[in-house]
Amino acid sequence: MILNQQYSGITLLKFLEEGSILVNVGVYDAASAAIASHFPETKGIFISGLGYTYSQFAWPDMGLINSNEIIHAAKIIRANNPNVYLTCDIDSGLGGKEQLRRTCTELKNLGVSAVQLEDQTLDDKVCGHIPTKVVRPLQETVDRLSIALESSYPMQVIARTDSSLKNDEAFKRLEAFVKVGAKIIIVDGIDEFDLIEVIKYVNKRAYIMANIVDGGKLKQHSAEYFKNLGVNIMNLSAPLLFTSSYAMMHRMKSMVENNWEDVSNKNVMPLSEMNKLMTENYNCFIKKRD
Repeated sequence: MILNQQYSGITLLKFLEEGSILVNVGVYDAASAAIASHFPETKGIFISGLGYTYSQFAWPDMGLINSNEIIHAAKIIRANNPNVYLTCDIDSGLGGKEQLRRTCTELKNLGVSAVQLEDQTLDDKVCGHIPTKVVRPLQETVDRLSIALESSYPMQVIARTDSSLKNDEAFKRLEAFVKVGAKIIIVDGIDEFDLIEVIKYVNKRAYIMANIVDGGKLKQHSAEYFKNLGVNIMNLSAPLLFTSSYAMMHRMKSMVENNWEDVSNKNVMPLSEMNKLMTENYNCFIKKRD
């Protein structure tokens, strides 16, 4: 694959250094990525583990996807969308230490800009906004993060903790993440009050990502609002998936209630527009890149 170095992990850091806030739009397949990237305002897309699991398997986000599946998704999405920053969610590493190393290496070679690595255990993995989270011991977490950092450069590793701010456990982990060399950090599943405490504690020693999911604890304010708080990456985990799921449910309900007659076709993308978007996407895929 011919990589676009303009959207590498190194240029991602430069983008953040300039004071810009990166908004990542969560995507779950090639079509959602094409729609997100269709808008020039979109500078980043995020392959969400939750979104991928929900959409591809209709299963809960509890560690059911594997390395090959995420790598395959990243390969297609990166090839179709070379001109955005691409971040991949790799859950808690998608396997043991060597599997983590392999996953990071393959995603790096595909031109992925960053991966998000969390500290939940494999056996108890859940969505970051669900309270029943169990995290690995701190030293094991740091050891795995070190492997990811060593095997990823120039791709960035977003170090995520799902630990609680109670008893300062999350702060201990953030301190360890910064010391081992993580440039971007996140505490997931927190509200705005806790986010402000995290920003104060980190004190610009690393870039801060905030994760927003519909129905989660953190409200989706504007990018300018989060930038003024001190957030560097505004990560919208699954807005397109939740919106499309809502639309599909209502389309089905309308058809069922009307004996399958189509009475709601005003709120759909017609075939001509859909085919145009897909053709543009394919042309981007086959285009020669410098």
